[in-house]
Amino acid sequence: MSDEGIHISPKLRENFESPLTTLSGGIEEQQFSTKVQAIMDTLTDQPVDTQKSSTSYFGFPYYLRIDLLCGSKKSSKRAIREALLTGLIPNVVLTFQEPVHPTRFKPQRLQTILTTAPLLDSVPCDSNLCQLGWYAPMPILNGSVVYRVQVVSNGQGQLVSEKSYAVNVNGYVRPTDRGDKVISIGMEMPALEEVMVLGSPSRPLWMVVESSPVLILPGIPGFKAILMTATEFQHTSLIEVGIESCWAGSLNCPQAEFSSMILEAISTESSLFIRQNQLLHRFVGNFSLLPLTAPPSEAWQHVLRSVCVSRMVPVFISYHGSEYFYVLGGGWQKGTLYRAQVYDGDVTFTQLLDSNSRTACEFMNSKACEVKWAAQDSSHNHLTDLVLIELQSDKEEAQSYQLLTFDKNFLLCETFPKYIPKGTGESFTVVTNTQENTTVTLQLAGMVFNPISGILYIWGNALLCSQDVGKSFLFFNGFPLDQMIKYFTLSFYGEFAFVTETEELWWGQEGVDQVMRVRPSLGWQAFSSLQALKGHSSYSINQSLLTVFYDWDKQLQEVVYIVDSNGKGSVVKRRLPVPEILSYGHFSTTPHDVHHFESFSAFSFPPTCPFFWEHMEDLPHPEPHNRIQLYLARPPLVHTSSGLQTTGSLATYQALLQHLFRLHSDYIMDIGDPVHNPIWRWWKDKLIYADYYFYMASNGVTSTGFNVEMGGYSRPYLSSDITLPDKVYLDQFSTFSFSIYIACGSAIHLSMEKEPRELSNINYIWLSAEVSDNYYIHVSATRKELFNRGAVLYKVTVADRGMFPDQALAGEGLLSFNILLRVSRSEMQCYQRTDQGIALNGLHRVPVYIGCPPGNRLAFDITTTLAQSAQNNKRYFNCPKPDPIMPCFYYEDLFYPFFLIQDMVSGESGRFLGSYTFKVVGGGAYSKDNIFFYTPEEVLMYNSLNYSSQRTLIWIFEDGDKNINITEEGFVVMHGTRNVIRWVCQRNSPCGDLAVQSVQAPDYYFVIEVSNKGIDLSTYCDYALRFILHVHGFPLEPTRSLFYMLMTVATIIGILFFFIVYKCGGPGLKNLLKAARKHRARKHQRHVEHDSGISLATSIGNGYHRSSDSTVGFVLTSTN
Repeated sequence: MSDEGIHISPKLRENFESPLTTLSGGIEEQQFSTKVQAIMDTLTDQPVDTQKSSTSYFGFPYYLRIDLLCGSKKSSKRAIREALLTGLIPNVVLTFQEPVHPTRFKPQRLQTILTTAPLLDSVPCDSNLCQLGWYAPMPILNGSVVYRVQVVSNGQGQLVSEKSYAVNVNGYVRPTDRGDKVISIGMEMPALEEVMVLGSPSRPLWMVVESSPVLILPGIPGFKAILMTATEFQHTSLIEVGIESCWAGSLNCPQAEFSSMILEAISTESSLFIRQNQLLHRFVGNFSLLPLTAPPSEAWQHVLRSVCVSRMVPVFISYHGSEYFYVLGGGWQKGTLYRAQVYDGDVTFTQLLDSNSRTACEFMNSKACEVKWAAQDSSHNHLTDLVLIELQSDKEEAQSYQLLTFDKNFLLCETFPKYIPKGTGESFTVVTNTQENTTVTLQLAGMVFNPISGILYIWGNALLCSQDVGKSFLFFNGFPLDQMIKYFTLSFYGEFAFVTETEELWWGQEGVDQVMRVRPSLGWQAFSSLQALKGHSSYSINQSLLTVFYDWDKQLQEVVYIVDSNGKGSVVKRRLPVPEILSYGHFSTTPHDVHHFESFSAFSFPPTCPFFWEHMEDLPHPEPHNRIQLYLARPPLVHTSSGLQTTGSLATYQALLQHLFRLHSDYIMDIGDPVHNPIWRWWKDKLIYADYYFYMASNGVTSTGFNVEMGGYSRPYLSSDITLPDKVYLDQFSTFSFSIYIACGSAIHLSMEKEPRELSNINYIWLSAEVSDNYYIHVSATRKELFNRGAVLYKVTVADRGMFPDQALAGEGLLSFNILLRVSRSEMQCYQRTDQGIALNGLHRVPVYIGCPPGNRLAFDITTTLAQSAQNNKRYFNCPKPDPIMPCFYYEDLFYPFFLIQDMVSGESGRFLGSYTFKVVGGGAYSKDNIFFYTPEEVLMYNSLNYSSQRTLIWIFEDGDKNINITEEGFVVMHGTRNVIRWVCQRNSPCGDLAVQSVQAPDYYFVIEVSNKGIDLSTYCDYALRFILHVHGFPLEPTRSLFYMLMTVATIIGILFFFIVYKCGGPGLKNLLKAARKHRARKHQRHVEHDSGISLATSIGNGYHRSSDSTVGFVLTSTN
């Protein structure tokens, strides 16, 4: 069984019995599950917290299933069983892409490595090992909708190649009343062959790079349909969008012909935009994981209604939390240009007008003017619009082009030549006034700007670039004059590709003057023939190119529509290994010799590469430079001989992984833990029983059949995989160093040359370093010649020059640059076989970002602050109702604040010794619910010494030396660890007159802001920190205290007066009261006797008479 026939296939599953359950192949459910809580409650003998009052466990909506594909279905099952029995356990490396506008979390790069769990499917069979697969939880994280899944081997058992997949959230799927799910943007069309046809022209794929979870491809002829995918075309759906096909042409907005086809489409992080005819439509997805302010759309919305839209132009890179694209006007609005800004789902359109309210064409003072394209320069933390203008001549002369920059006003750039200049073939052709031109008129169609390298690409019937934003232009060599570029795609990592009107595919590299044709070519013929021989059917049947694009991994991919022999159509994504294709073409056209040896024969080609072999040395651990935070997780330990997991153990795995990410999010808070580890809180109460749990797990003693390992969830700060970082982040004056070892040749290599070079002759090898902007970055390459090895060792050091213009929050406002390390005479000449295939050597690119690296933070050191306050004040009074998360501080005690500077990536944590300002920016009495933030004017009044005369200060700085540094605004500058604060709460401050609401003294919740911006210039980081400080035991304001005292004294005096009166006149008062009661009793008795005699007199004649001898009362006797 060959390795090349084994492939990894991931699938999303909602449970273990059903097959693929997602409609679009992506993540459609965005809510956490509570079903795992019942399983977690049974783990009473495991090192987990089962108390619902303290911990609640949730599960993710999906699992990720890993399969091996090996030809037929039967062969695949056998391959999985063999791989499992020989020790293969795939690992899943999951990368979370941070959102465009991170609000729930600070900017961060997060990764987790999950060990998969083998699990049997619930299907009947005659074997002990039925159909099975490897499962892993598919986490979702608040704020992230783009995920990258990389499946790698554990190095045991069957050898399989690494695979990478996109598994993103699809917010354009909604549930129905029947319980199933449907596409919300339209209706899915299952039969592709009824809609799509072979030979249709390809079209560009427009999105925001690394941020758009769902990609859409327009251009289906004759249908208002698009191709939609949430997996980078691993799974594709054909959708007929739900918009009305209306004819809106008029004299003001004419249309050459009506077409129902969707002409252009742009996908952003939260929304989709499409153009049909001259109408622009928008649809906002239902992404509950994103902090969107715009509600999800129920239907397509027509936007920019007053504009006759002629074209949309994408901007591939977001800028400062917003996504952008351009809208070009047509018809009577020809020459107008609008910039669209998408921020948290809301879109705003701004027309580009200068200070005199002129459009670009009005600025050019031309009526025969058209805005051809637009681009955005977001380098140097400043946004500038680039506008390409086409000017039509009144005479029969050819049109001309002009590039404008817009920054509140339009400015002219260097003029384009009217004709394409002749190239020398040796390097870029520089546009000058004296160069020799061809007779072919220059025609331009579009442009794109790369903010990382600072290069502007402009294409048409030639390809040219500008490295200084339009001040000069360079033409690429190798592109024929009879071709016209249709669309252009950038990898933003040093490579680009473009497709011509005749569907030719071309490829090039930044910094290299030559572009190469990939298809059609001799190399493509050889490559496609080899793929067909390997059994890849997509290369041997009818096919049609749909688009080309660079995926997350910066690999060039093509999307093709194929039709099999049965007439069944399908959409297939294929990787284009450009170096391999070019190598086939290179060696096909290069003369070669055949050498016969005793045991073998070999081909030899004339040496075109100046070196034989190169590799990186002295690489540091990548984490401190790429700023990736890594977590490791593995499933519970099962005690069966087969090692197969159960549904209960896998559910436990999922619940604990979700709890791990919750601990990660809770750890990114303003108050630092005593231990600088996100998972410290997880095991802090179970750590003393670690040996007991280990003993139980080792002996298989468990009530559930599996054991949770305390070491199964960890936070490694340095990985064992040492490679060149994909991104390098530099703080002020920080450096990044590594070495490049370049060998001139080997004995076998040199023996095959007709004119062998001396092994020690290393004059052929030279390394140069190019920086996109050396004002900010300095690169040094120190050469060391190893004569005994015939090699050269270059020590490369990248250093920040300290020219970053400001201080910024961690991960925000970074400046990006590109460093190109080039071995001379190696461009397109050096091919080397690697583990990932054939690669082009001699060029190395290092993206560098300067500013405040993500993952740095300032935290309030509550542990040290409490200890120092208790030690220095000789006492500590906590709140009557203590809060373990937010301890209290007593008002009368001095406050000794301490802060920690923490690196969330490397795990380093230390005392913050820099300078900073301490301000109270908000607060509320009695409860956190009463907290409100002060206005800037109030912040000055309550914290600045400039306003001390107004008696509004909340606190003062206690300094025995009276040596206080003060800013211009009057804020006290604190430094180091010897800072003492006294709470004063003067009369006119918000805490100056607190009323008592109970028998306890008033308390107040202060919102404290600490910042080193503009104070401590030793770093690019603005360590802005806000936290809540609870202070209790406030004394009463003097006036209120006097009032309460007087009321208390009056009450006490009144009580004493009545007590004295009661004690002194008590007996006489008792006799007086007793006599009064007797007097009232006699008076009442006489009154009763008188009333009784009157009432009986009227009834004597009714048979009764009064007795004559009655003296006290009366007696009634009957006369009958």
